[in-house]
Amino acid sequence: MNQPDPRAEQPAPTPPSPLPPAGGAAPPPRGGAAPPPPPGGGTPPTFPGGSTAPPPGRGAPPPAGGATQLFPGGTAPPPGGGPPPSFPAGPGPADPPAAGARRGRLGLVVIAVAALALLVSLGSAAVSWRALDQARTARDIASARGPLGPTGGAPAPSDPAPPSDAPQTSPAREDSPRAPGTPPDIPETAVYEVKYENQSLTLRPGDCFTKMRVDLDEPRANVGLNGWEFSLDPDCQDGAPSIGLSDGTKGSEATTAMKPGECYDAIRSAPIAEGAKVPLRKGSWLCISTNYAAAQERRDRWRMVLVEVTSISNDRTVVIRATAWNIPEN
Repeated sequence: MNQPDPRAEQPAPTPPSPLPPAGGAAPPPRGGAAPPPPPGGGTPPTFPGGSTAPPPGRGAPPPAGGATQLFPGGTAPPPGGGPPPSFPAGPGPADPPAAGARRGRLGLVVIAVAALALLVSLGSAAVSWRALDQARTARDIASARGPLGPTGGAPAPSDPAPPSDAPQTSPAREDSPRAPGTPPDIPETAVYEVKYENQSLTLRPGDCFTKMRVDLDEPRANVGLNGWEFSLDPDCQDGAPSIGLSDGTKGSEATTAMKPGECYDAIRSAPIAEGAKVPLRKGSWLCISTNYAAAQERRDRWRMVLVEVTSISNDRTVVIRATAWNIPEN
């Protein structure tokens, strides 16, 4: 038997009939037949080649009055009038910035403003300190230069000379320096420092011709020839013991207790004469200032002493009570 040649021309397959479009519309005619005219008597669409029939496989034209729906690749809508295919959604609008980012930016702004304020305050403090330092320097310079005249550079003019008929006063003479060993003048406002108070001494000579020397700086009785202020003489023939001051020691008799400043005035106004003897009696007082030159030589203090005679016995024994002050110098 003769086998058919597989390469023989096969008949073309018949394409499937298209499904009617949704809404019950009739399928388009086959074989390139022209579609019916659109409603309203308008001009039918023209396809490539000047034909009014759609090309094979292109399907029917869109229904009248409707918008053409496009599909990927220009293909026809799926058969059966099903739902159109879904397409990936494009990028949407940008999301608004988060609240946290806004708060972060606000915090940075606050920190920057605080830092700027701190820098400004530090700068102001530095400028103030510098100005104060310059003011102090200017004041020191002005103090070192001394007061200036009205013009700022020349000294102020002196007062005009007094008229000729005014009484002329001679300039006061400056005090000449004191000779060594001469005590200074003590002002009335001087403050005396207490050396000792109410020290009692009993003076008992050995016989009627023996003198007893007394040191009022300590105080101490029966001392040697050095450092004594007065000596007690029993003076048995005159009937009353007496005292005599040493060289450089000054004194004055008093009727009552005195302050050191009052003693100084009494010695200046009513002193005991040098070499004189002062008879003693119970209840009498004496102001005595120590030897200034001798105190300077032994580097001791100059002192004022108030002496009270508390008792005198028949055997010429004398009891005294003494209080001493350091005399201020200048």
